[in-house]
Amino acid sequence: METLERAGEQKGKGLAELRHVSRKAHEAVDAAFSHFELSDPKSYGAFLTAHAHALVAAEAYLSRHAASVPPWRPRLGLLKDDLQQMGLPVPSALHEISSQDEGAALGVLYVLEGSRLGGRVLSGRVPEGLPTRYLSAVYQKGEWPAFLDHLGRYLDESEASRSQAVTNGVVETFALFQKSAALQG
Repeated sequence: METLERAGEQKGKGLAELRHVSRKAHEAVDAAFSHFELSDPKSYGAFLTAHAHALVAAEAYLSRHAASVPPWRPRLGLLKDDLQQMGLPVPSALHEISSQDEGAALGVLYVLEGSRLGGRVLSGRVPEGLPTRYLSAVYQKGEWPAFLDHLGRYLDESEASRSQAVTNGVVETFALFQKSAALQG
């Protein structure tokens, strides 16, 4: 009985720790993007361009490490369509994600999939007539909980170095988005 109780206490611990450790990086990204005015077409275009700088690198990284992550739905094509509709070029990657540690790809995907939640909220701030395919690309039923379950199991069942690799992937991806926002600001 005592062993079962300890196992129950450990379940979910890795994901809670990841959220705690990455909170400051997440808040820094939110602050970096907060100066974009989504109701202004020029500022919204800069917002999308900043996202594209980071997303190009993040999705390329995930494509190279597809065996390390569960199936995912890229959104770069949607973002490119939005930029094209606004008459804006698709920027190149700001810089490549460098981590090669096992688990880092899960951290990258955690940030990208988590951004879908914010995208839904932000899409409501974009005036009618501006494209929102990228921001409106929300989850299919059960996708987010299934991903969190997969990530949580990975973190709970992994040795410290593999869990640290996930954290490194999260922090590096948030830093990439933060730097992209600063370049467009």
